[in-house]
Amino acid sequence: MVEVGAGFSEKAHAKLNLYLDVVGKRPDGYHDIVGLFQTIELYDELFFIQTEKTGQIVVESNISITGENLVEKAYRTFRKFYPVDFGLRVILKKRIPVGSGLGGGSSDAAATLRFLAQTCRISHPDLLEIAAEVGSDVPFFLVGGTAIVEGKGEKITPLPRICGYTVDLFCPGVNVSTAKAYSMLKETDFKKGPGPIERLYEAYMKREHGVIRRMSYNVFQAIVCEVYPEIKTALAQAWSTDPIVAQLTGTGCCVFALHEQAGRYSFC
Repeated sequence: MVEVGAGFSEKAHAKLNLYLDVVGKRPDGYHDIVGLFQTIELYDELFFIQTEKTGQIVVESNISITGENLVEKAYRTFRKFYPVDFGLRVILKKRIPVGSGLGGGSSDAAATLRFLAQTCRISHPDLLEIAAEVGSDVPFFLVGGTAIVEGKGEKITPLPRICGYTVDLFCPGVNVSTAKAYSMLKETDFKKGPGPIERLYEAYMKREHGVIRRMSYNVFQAIVCEVYPEIKTALAQAWSTDPIVAQLTGTGCCVFALHEQAGRYSFC
C-alpha cells in the first residue's frame, strides 16, 4: 500500500446518556428516542493516512476487529455522496471499551467523517445525512458537547455545554448488543421517563443535585440489570462512591457515577 498524503489525527470522544427514553417504535423497525447526551474526556485516537488505492480502507487497531466496522462504513458511505480520490489507512487506538454503551464505534465513525469533510472541503452540516446513514448515534458525535437527541438519533439540538462535572466509569466487561437491548423492550416501557428533559438540563446548569438525581433516567437500566447481574453489581459499586447520581449509560454495559470535580473524566 503506497502512502500518498500526510497523516492527520482525530479524537473520538465517548458519550454519556444523562437521560434516555424510548417514545415509540417506527414502521421501519427503529425506535424513536429522546435523550440528553454529553461527551466526556475519554476518547479513542484515529490517525488517517491517504493511500493511492482509491476505494480501499484498511483499519489497524490495538484491539481485534472482525467484519466491517463503522470506520470502514463511514468511508464507504461518504464516497456514495462525494468523490474521494484516495484510499485510507487508519490507525485506531481504542480506549473506549467495546460494547460499553459509551458510543465508541459511532464516535470513531464521526471522526472519520470529520477528516473526510475537511480533506474534501465539505461543510459539516452536509455531513448529517451521511452520518445518519452510517449509524444512529453518529450525527450526535459530529456535534459533541451537550445536546438533546430525538428521532432515531438524527435530530440534534445542541445546547450550551454542561461544565463542572466529572464521572467515574464502572464497566464490568460484558458486551451488551444494542439490538438485543432494544429487542427486550416492550410497548409498556415506552414514555416512562420523568421528563421534561429540559428540566434535567436546567438542573445541571443550576447545580440542583436533588433534581438531577430525581430526573436522571435510562429506560434500559432495569432491563439489562435483570439479564446481566454484572451490571447490577457495577451499579451498586458506582452508588458506593457517594455520587450525585449513578446510572447506566446507553444500552450498557458501563455505569457512570456523577460527581462535581472528584471523578476521573470531565464533561467536554
